[in-house]
Amino acid sequence: MLSRVKMTAFDAGDVIWPKGGQVAAWTYIVSGLVGASVPLQEGGCIQVNIYGPRTWFGEEPLLNRYHSCLDYVCLAPVRAVCVPATDTLAAFQDEPEFSRYIALLMAWRSRQHSEMIVLMKQGSPPLRVVMGLALFAEALYYNSSRPPTHGLEGTSVEIPVKQTVIASVCGVSRSVFSEAVHHLVSAGWLRVNYGMLELRSLETWLRFSRKHRQARMNITKPTLEELIVLMQEAAVP
Repeated sequence: MLSRVKMTAFDAGDVIWPKGGQVAAWTYIVSGLVGASVPLQEGGCIQVNIYGPRTWFGEEPLLNRYHSCLDYVCLAPVRAVCVPATDTLAAFQDEPEFSRYIALLMAWRSRQHSEMIVLMKQGSPPLRVVMGLALFAEALYYNSSRPPTHGLEGTSVEIPVKQTVIASVCGVSRSVFSEAVHHLVSAGWLRVNYGMLELRSLETWLRFSRKHRQARMNITKPTLEELIVLMQEAAVP
């Protein structure tokens, strides 16, 4: 199998697997970020997940043998390892532990995607900004091919993506995004370094995301002020 595994490089903006396309390989991200989104007929898209380094993606359409229902687009330059579909399917059929892992992964991701579609489609622009940033926190802080693990409170990380791209991921205009960033910086949840955004206190971002995704957000049209209060509440374990 190793002779058939390929290392591939992609540029930011490249589409790895388009919606409706055939997924030909299970793909592992060595470096970079890949966004998974549902394109809308009226234009734009709903971001349902972001995959970061040490993450696999593309297993559901590959194993179910149907076309992709998501667009997989590089948000930054990506280096990836691609395992051909035939080898992935053979391992799924022959290796019980691998089959169990994939089944659990697919169930977890399916729930994640449905939660995010509801929040990003029905939520207010401030909610879309905060949840979009939380997707980056999840992708950069822990391996997003498994449920979250816990780390040190206070850990921060820079998002290696331009703010215009982040605004697009959040599904809001640049002006709406800039206003939200200003308030989140003032509240201490973000820092701006040479135009790049740094997420501060990542455990808080993860707790906020887990709690309000699972609850499908009791308030679907919160103001930014209300969201900052909820972030403050999430800061207390």
